[in-house]
Amino acid sequence: MLLNLQKDFDKQRATTYIGKLMDNNAKIELKEIKPKRSLSQNSYLHVCFSLVALEIGYSLQEVKTVLKRQYGEGMIYEKNGEKFLKSTSDLDSLEMTHFIDWLRSFSLDQFGCYIPTSEEYKLNQFELQQQTQYAR
Repeated sequence: MLLNLQKDFDKQRATTYIGKLMDNNAKIELKEIKPKRSLSQNSYLHVCFSLVALEIGYSLQEVKTVLKRQYGEGMIYEKNGEKFLKSTSDLDSLEMTHFIDWLRSFSLDQFGCYIPTSEEYKLNQFELQQQTQYAR
């Protein structure tokens, strides 16, 4: 059942339905639907990764791994006692924004690598993609 809890009608439906489930001692799964990251965010993130890769001499995949590890708990999940790195495609738009902001700051501090803002990227998209095409 998909419900928008910004709407009073859906709030009432949710309350009624959860009440029935509680009366039946049911097992349920309840999760929030978060907005997925946009394609433009994803494109911009890969340019950021590519610029860092070119700066420090790592492959694109190596840079992704290094940066995700450095980001820490925001990019790590645990399953059966093992720790794994999240895929950026699993991030919602807000999580992606936080990760990109951190990546820009970390890259400048650690590697001296300036990553253009998303606005600068949009203005110079062709040139940046041309510059980073070999990092992929």
